[in-house]
Amino acid sequence: MTGRRPGPALFGGLAALIAAGPILAVAWIAASAPWSDYLLHLATSRLTGYIVNTLSVTGTAMALAGIIGVSAGWVLAKLEFPGRRLFEWALALPLAVPAYVAAYGWLDLTQASGPLQTPLREAGMGWLSDLIPVVRGPLGAGFVFAVVLYPYVYLIARQAFSDQPPALQQAAQTLGASRWQVLHRVTLPLVRPALMAGLALVAMESIADFGAVAHLGAPTLTVGVVRAWAGAGSVADAARLAVLLAFFAYLAFALERQNRSRARFGQTAGRAAKSVRHNLPRGQAALAILICTVPILLGLVLPLGRLLYLALTEPVARGVSGALINSLGLAAITALLAAGLGLGAAYAIRSGSSFGRFSARLASLGYAAPGAVAAVGALVLFAGLQSLLDTLWGGPFPILLSATAGALVFAYLSRFAAVAIAPSESALMRVGPGLDEAAKTLGASRRRIVREVHWPLIFTGIGIAGLMVFVEVMKELPATMILRPFNTDTLAVIAYNYAADERLGQAALPSLVIVLACIPAMILAARTLTWDKPR
Repeated sequence: MTGRRPGPALFGGLAALIAAGPILAVAWIAASAPWSDYLLHLATSRLTGYIVNTLSVTGTAMALAGIIGVSAGWVLAKLEFPGRRLFEWALALPLAVPAYVAAYGWLDLTQASGPLQTPLREAGMGWLSDLIPVVRGPLGAGFVFAVVLYPYVYLIARQAFSDQPPALQQAAQTLGASRWQVLHRVTLPLVRPALMAGLALVAMESIADFGAVAHLGAPTLTVGVVRAWAGAGSVADAARLAVLLAFFAYLAFALERQNRSRARFGQTAGRAAKSVRHNLPRGQAALAILICTVPILLGLVLPLGRLLYLALTEPVARGVSGALINSLGLAAITALLAAGLGLGAAYAIRSGSSFGRFSARLASLGYAAPGAVAAVGALVLFAGLQSLLDTLWGGPFPILLSATAGALVFAYLSRFAAVAIAPSESALMRVGPGLDEAAKTLGASRRRIVREVHWPLIFTGIGIAGLMVFVEVMKELPATMILRPFNTDTLAVIAYNYAADERLGQAALPSLVIVLACIPAMILAARTLTWDKPR
């Protein structure tokens, strides 16, 4: 009797090691390093504000993203109207917009000297301009996160609503329930676990953000981590704040995992029959189109339109071409490595090995770790490795490991390799065991089966995994700020530096280039994820 080959399980172990390494390093340095006066001062002054802002921003983002995502998901799943198939994938496009980019546009639009309030005051309607809220502070940051992160809720909600069997609603209506009662008592309770999973993803992204909350004056725990490292110069203090930040992030992750499993259970009954869409008359169809158009305007058109105007009217920013090359290079390398790692982890899950399945699931924890946490952990790991090599070398080791592109890619992988695992696993599920058995009976080797049977079926899923990682790396800011090599900037970093210096006109161009680089990948991924057969 032969045992299973260890290859796939080892890939799962490697993915888990990359994901867990920085987190364990942060926990170790936080527990072992001596306490400093800076952290004690922070605990009595700004720490409470960091926590309150984190909870306020996250709560606001979840509430607004839930309203937008559920509304759009229900309309597209249950109703038929002109442009529906276009909106299905277009509503996912705000995910290509980093929250800090949307924050730059929205604050400039709504501030007292912006294009919304200035014309009203010049026309003598200052009372009306005072009614326009300035997108600033925790509520403003929560609004910005909602308009760019609602696709997490929308995509899950649309699928959950579509998978509901029509017999459930028909049974409720025959018992005398109105359309509102059917929605409130039947439809929403069945999809609630799926919706909570989407809201948990919104929470994780909101907790992890740095650029938007820093620009909008709502400092959260992530800002505290970066300030402890960059301002106080203390890795230990940054690690201790990172542990607290990770605690909130993993609470959201646990919520997402729990509700996703419940969502799978609750949707099994709906696979036999899809819900039927109702054709809308012209007036109601216009309302449905409006519901689908507003989120795209808020998350994509309005903030980017303002930045485009600034980019065309203000002096051109320097260093954009070099930053673009750096960003594309880092994103492409990380996407390729993450896609390979995700595929290996998916094979580990498919192998049936207990170690492989556990390791691959453990690797999924990496996505819950905010970029600042992953960066501090990578900094600790590579500093420890550098010290070990210096000792073994008998002096300074000739190769510097920390503050290099390798350390930065490692931090990216520790967080975003998990993004590649789920699409790879879903793609591999299309390869039934019967195909392998049929190929074996024809004398095909294991390698040939993977190359000629598996690969054509999973290529699209692996490509989607790589594209999603590419988009995430292009947008990543805190990890890049902490670990980037000296005199090496990315588009995200130079956009943030210009915005921090209140030179938003110069920040506009690199911000737009980030979105332009991400939009094609996001369109392809969104069209693939939302494609379904006409009914």
